[in-house]
Amino acid sequence: MLFWDVIERHFDEADFLWGVWEQSLVSPNHTLEQVERGPEARLLAHLDGLVANGPEVARRLLLPALEKDDPPQVSAAAAALLQSPGEAGIEAVLVALRMRPVQGGALVRALACSGRADLLDRMRGLLGASEEGVVTAAAEVLVFHHASVGDALPRLLKSGNPMARALGLRALLNEPAGARHSAAVQEGLKEQNSWVVAAAMEVGCRLGLDAAWRRVRERAVEGDREAMLLLALGGGPAEYKELTAALAAPARRPGALWALGFAGTPEGVDASLEWLDDTRAGPLAGEVFTAVTGVGLREAGLTAPWERRPKLTHTPEDELPRPDAAKVRDWWSRHHVRFVSRQRYLQGEPRALSGIKAALVQGPMRRRAALLLELQLRVPVRRAPRLQPRAPTRQQYAELSAMASFEDAGLHLSRSLL
Repeated sequence: MLFWDVIERHFDEADFLWGVWEQSLVSPNHTLEQVERGPEARLLAHLDGLVANGPEVARRLLLPALEKDDPPQVSAAAAALLQSPGEAGIEAVLVALRMRPVQGGALVRALACSGRADLLDRMRGLLGASEEGVVTAAAEVLVFHHASVGDALPRLLKSGNPMARALGLRALLNEPAGARHSAAVQEGLKEQNSWVVAAAMEVGCRLGLDAAWRRVRERAVEGDREAMLLLALGGGPAEYKELTAALAAPARRPGALWALGFAGTPEGVDASLEWLDDTRAGPLAGEVFTAVTGVGLREAGLTAPWERRPKLTHTPEDELPRPDAAKVRDWWSRHHVRFVSRQRYLQGEPRALSGIKAALVQGPMRRRAALLLELQLRVPVRRAPRLQPRAPTRQQYAELSAMASFEDAGLHLSRSLL
């Protein structure tokens, strides 16, 4: 006998917790362990409750949910179906992928997060499909798992869909002969679509293309957040001065503050102090202070009361504490002598490979993707560490374990790449 009130509660909670889990993966207030033991553990428990009650739950609740215009609910339902024994669950998800393109993003997210042993083979089998949307969806799952998209790569790169072209550019990094497609990267750098040019800049910089770094400089001047981050990760004192100067422009200020936290210099803290009182920029300026010094604002009692206004959408920045400007400036005036001019710091220590690796394991989820990119920028693509910061923690821990032995005598974190 099925207790439908209990089962429906499992489904409601899984729907809600999928969104909570997604937010936790980019939260400044969660570490990987906290995600695993908190939102993810609760989500998995409710998914298990749906699966354990058999195929009737799929028929009555999960399959109809795949048609809803509610991405977290679609992803949760698809995740439960993918977790179910046998082939019926995954077949239903793949049919929905072909028939309901509106739900495609949520379905792809569930597929990417699935732990099925046959997942990648299933996705490879879709790369020859006639529908471009199906090919793009399968390729996205494969790229998420650092797998090759094979003969589908030219199709992605030539697609009329900017999202598919951006995906194709990122897929280059998983291809044995990815560097041979530098012409595609060069074309991507000329585009104005933000998704395509962001992918082209990151891939081009990782491949060491001078044209990519030139485009980064151009886009940084225009206030592009991704370009300013790349400037911080791959630059040196001259680039850090450019980022500091960008603080004067309100439109560029948020991106510049985000980037300065990864530049990690005491000069960056000096420049950010001016904006601690600013309603929008203040939390980001406080984040620069914490990134460099390792001093948490809440833990050190350096916060001010925060009156949050209701918002329709939630962003990671919404979770940052509001700094108490006077207290932060006082702390810095008393302790800044500990920080050597132009030296890069991470959490209060001179920047080093060991510190970045520790931050990937123990640091705030919000900052991990950029720290990973810094490592990837400084070694050849074929030897670069691989980690998927938006994956379930089981995948992330496996990738971090593989990264534990990552060492490179040529990795100089203070060296400018520009």
